[in-house]
Amino acid sequence: MPHLIEVWNDTVDSRHLTGGIAISVGIAVTAHLVADRLFAAAGQTELGHSYALLIGILGCILGAVITGLLFKPKRVITSPTTDTRSRQEIIDEIVEEYGDLGDPRELPEAVQAEVRALGLFDALLENHRSHAADDGSGARKTDEQQ
Repeated sequence: MPHLIEVWNDTVDSRHLTGGIAISVGIAVTAHLVADRLFAAAGQTELGHSYALLIGILGCILGAVITGLLFKPKRVITSPTTDTRSRQEIIDEIVEEYGDLGDPRELPEAVQAEVRALGLFDALLENHRSHAADDGSGARKTDEQQ
């Protein structure tokens, strides 16, 4: 049975957390101390301390990478319930709130490619055509009424 705890709103195995901290601290401190000794032996004491700290930080990063490879995430990601409305209903709701979206064929090619990749181009085109037909029939009614 895993020993799960919550850290920064994430669930972790306490044994893996302890192991990860030990690995990172062990690598970082060792890298810092070895680099400090090497720079001191080379006669670079003042600047050597700064470089040793930098190497210690790189040791932290190396420890994080090793920890990430050794201990895989324990979380299970679930998606919330999906909206059962159709795309067309959602597009109609957006049109009601923000107004006409326009003809998707007038968009730049790069944007059209992205909209097509999302599978929305046909729905937007259908929405535009239906609104254009509604506007055309509405205009005829007002002409006939006068």
